[in-house]
Amino acid sequence: MKRYIISLFALLSMVCFTSCLTSGIDDPEKEFDGADITGGQIYYRWIDASGNVQQTRIARATDIDDEEQVFTILYAIQGALNEEQSQDFETLKKVVVTLDISTAAVIRPLGDSPKLGLPGDWSKPNQYEVTAANGTKKVWTVAVESYN
Repeated sequence: MKRYIISLFALLSMVCFTSCLTSGIDDPEKEFDGADITGGQIYYRWIDASGNVQQTRIARATDIDDEEQVFTILYAIQGALNEEQSQDFETLKKVVVTLDISTAAVIRPLGDSPKLGLPGDWSKPNQYEVTAANGTKKVWTVAVESYN
């Protein structure tokens, strides 16, 4: 009897908590055609004396060239890091970059470009492919440069 009641409850739950809504739902393939980089951040991570990972966001500005599909993050580290960290950061070999992209788009690194959100080599421009929900693709070049 207990098994019967549980089965009946499960069946009623499936019927009561499912939706038959099929209209009024946005179709991402039609609604979202953007394949752009719209913003970005730059961070420096290090391990402190206690062995904990620390992270600080570096002051930055961005420059977006939509025609050439080039996104540049310009940075200044005044006061954000100590002298040793500043020297390490200036090599741009262990910098963390995050990017904002168009709604419903996806981004992937091309070639040896670093994965976003992880320390990587930003001493050179890197390329990323942004794919919109409708399938439109754009290859963007992303660079990190000093204000100076």
